[in-house]
Amino acid sequence: MSLIEQDDDRARKERSPSFPFISLPKALERAEAFADAHKRSPTRLQALGQTWGYAPSSSGLQQTIAALKAYGLLDDLGRGEARKVQLSELAWRILQDTRPGARDDSLRDAALRPRLFAEMAEMWVAHDRPSDSHCISELTLDRGFTQAAAQVFLKVFDETMSYAGLTQADKLSPPSHVETGIMPTALVAHIPPAPAAKGIAAPIQWAPAPQTASAVAPFTMAFGPGRLWGSFDLSSQEQADEMIRAISAMKALLKEKEDAPENGAE
Repeated sequence: MSLIEQDDDRARKERSPSFPFISLPKALERAEAFADAHKRSPTRLQALGQTWGYAPSSSGLQQTIAALKAYGLLDDLGRGEARKVQLSELAWRILQDTRPGARDDSLRDAALRPRLFAEMAEMWVAHDRPSDSHCISELTLDRGFTQAAAQVFLKVFDETMSYAGLTQADKLSPPSHVETGIMPTALVAHIPPAPAAKGIAAPIQWAPAPQTASAVAPFTMAFGPGRLWGSFDLSSQEQADEMIRAISAMKALLKEKEDAPENGAE
């Protein structure tokens, strides 16, 4: 781990919410080194540490693995001494898919996998990006970040959004062709649309990339002002886990449950 990464990691861990300590392009450099050495084979942490230049028990190795997992680039297999990791389907697509536009779709998917990145992108990218001082104040006062961690978060967030092409509001909503994972209109017509209030942007729709160009996404979601809705047709635990992660990332956009009125109260 470089001195800069050590400082960033130290700032990130001081009483602040969890987020990847490296940006998406740096995470993909690690994923590419993994692919060069191990392809998609399940790999023990000791061997992976040697590939990345870390000791097996170093915090740098654990933090890098956690960062790649946060972006959806790495899958965990097993626990304890039997634990192995391997590149995810998403990572392999980013590294290997040369079809026009396919890599861009996967990059946007990876960039919005970290929960806080998805939440802040909805507020900062979907609208005009506030100044750095505004963003840092929001992170420290409303999100519980330390000053140092807020600065690191903003740097990692900006690098990730820029690399994934998510610096404009219209890029938050993936293109409508099938390869993005958005179901064709005929397949989602039964989902009641959420009415957009005056002055509020239309709902944003999202779904994971299907495994083949002819496949339909296992689920599709959309969110608008105070509402989340969608449909699903799952056939594996991996698809269910991905849908759960997507719902968790969008949960913060919903209002908290209101307390039920006491008996007799009007």
